[in-house]
Amino acid sequence: MTSVKDQVYQNILEGIVSSEFPLDELLAEKKLCEQFGVSRSPVREALGELTREGILKSMPRAGYQIVRISEKQMRDAFQMRLLLEREGLDQAWERLNDRKIASLKDIAGESERVLHEESARSLMRRLKLNDEFHVMLCSFSGNELLGSYLAQTMRLLHRGMAQHMLEESRIPETAHSIHHQVVEALEERNREKAQRFLKEDIYSMEKEIWEVIV
Repeated sequence: MTSVKDQVYQNILEGIVSSEFPLDELLAEKKLCEQFGVSRSPVREALGELTREGILKSMPRAGYQIVRISEKQMRDAFQMRLLLEREGLDQAWERLNDRKIASLKDIAGESERVLHEESARSLMRRLKLNDEFHVMLCSFSGNELLGSYLAQTMRLLHRGMAQHMLEESRIPETAHSIHHQVVEALEERNREKAQRFLKEDIYSMEKEIWEVIV
């Protein structure tokens, strides 16, 4: 069961990503307690966790400031993704089975469904589905540390992409998803092809974000 603290954490994080909380606005414990209808303790715990993750910065006697994701951090994160995911796929290869591939195929199908919806909410959904697909594939490696690092990297990109795209008031018009091609290569048990499409998918998202903010 999800704890109250975890629910508050997720609500605050989604508010940051969706720009419900503007970058120049300080988050205050009292106001968040009133907004979510909870006591101060879970709000304080959630804010503390977000601060430790570098998402917020504590401003003594003032509140919590949202930390802006720089272009440099995002470029570094895309490079890290490529390293982690290619290694993850190699380690996962012998562990892949029809059930695991079917799980990835379900996410790919949902990604395709929301692909052409142009709204801030659909952007959030697309980014979450993208995170789920790649983190799940990496998790099949059985290397928990590898999966953890990728999840952290994806969370940073998730926030940074949403932040920059929403600030520019532009939702990228992606023509297609590459997730299906990755899945098809896995079904064919073609490792080289799967690696190629995985790399293409990472680069296509990187190209998408720079077309918006550069």
